[in-house]
Amino acid sequence: MRLRQSGMSLVEVMVAVMIGLIGILIITQAYLVNDNFNRSTLGEGGAQTNGLIALYTVERDTRMSGYGLNSSGALGCGNIYWYYDPDYSSNVSGGTLPNLTLAPVLITVSATASVPDQITVMYSRSADRMMPTTIASFNASASEVNVDGVDGFSVGDLVLMVGPTGCTMGKITQVQPGPQKLQLNPGVSAPQNPPAWGSFPTNYATGDSMLDLGDPIVRTYLIGNGKLRVAEGWFSTGAATTTDLVDGIVDMRATYGKDDGSAAGSTANDGIVDTYNNVTPTTSAEWLQVLSVRIGVLARIGNYEKPSSGTDCDATTVAPSWSGGTFGAVDIATATSQDRCYRYRVFETTVPLRNLIWRPS
Repeated sequence: MRLRQSGMSLVEVMVAVMIGLIGILIITQAYLVNDNFNRSTLGEGGAQTNGLIALYTVERDTRMSGYGLNSSGALGCGNIYWYYDPDYSSNVSGGTLPNLTLAPVLITVSATASVPDQITVMYSRSADRMMPTTIASFNASASEVNVDGVDGFSVGDLVLMVGPTGCTMGKITQVQPGPQKLQLNPGVSAPQNPPAWGSFPTNYATGDSMLDLGDPIVRTYLIGNGKLRVAEGWFSTGAATTTDLVDGIVDMRATYGKDDGSAAGSTANDGIVDTYNNVTPTTSAEWLQVLSVRIGVLARIGNYEKPSSGTDCDATTVAPSWSGGTFGAVDIATATSQDRCYRYRVFETTVPLRNLIWRPS
């Protein structure tokens, strides 16, 4: 009986171990394939979500741009004269604050093609008085403005004086309904007003305009470290605070839609966009021809893809493009560039500037 009770042979043990190893290899391979598929799906979904949120965020503010600023006189101002104690804007001699252009949407294009565009939107949050009032006289030493009506103006509102030499911003510290006067006195509560008007232009006279901006919005959308960012706060704090908004955004481009009559068979100011370009308007007439803005956003899928052969990545070999051209912030042309190891998704939209289309006559 003992002769018949011998154990497993070495060959049998080796065969069993080999079968187990083959099973483990198959299971591991199936897991890796499933994990890669899962990562790819999550990456695609993440890029889709990030791109849509980024585009929607910029589009939402762009639709509001120009609200309260669509006066033909104001749009020709160029850089605003503004002050935040104790500094002036750079367009004033000795000023150190950044120059801010009065424009519904300002597209900043770098001379370097690899640098993304920046989009600055500006609009008023005051609904009390959207039409400009007319200046009757201005006493600079007393920081006192006589106007043809003070209805809608409130203490704490930022206002814009529009004259032949440009536009100057100040803050209302007192409203006098009887004599129809607005005070722009300096002080702790109004750091936007220099003492006795300081180095600001003083030649505002009868017939010039004043716009009530309330608490205006000035936001700059930009790309940094693979994220969509926003910078804002100039007029309220004297300096901008930059906040990260959306991850995975590597480029942004924009162009103005202009009704300039350049298309065949069209005429200027007929309400139809004739061309798209990123040339910044410089006069009021040119700004009034900007009817829309086209925006393109490039989102990166976060999955790194190894080269299919050799050492050079080939996940993306053709530069991503949109209707306004090519995205230049990713280096696809260089064979050794790591940008080629990722895939990208393009998002774009055209935003009508309703506050310029439905502007006052």
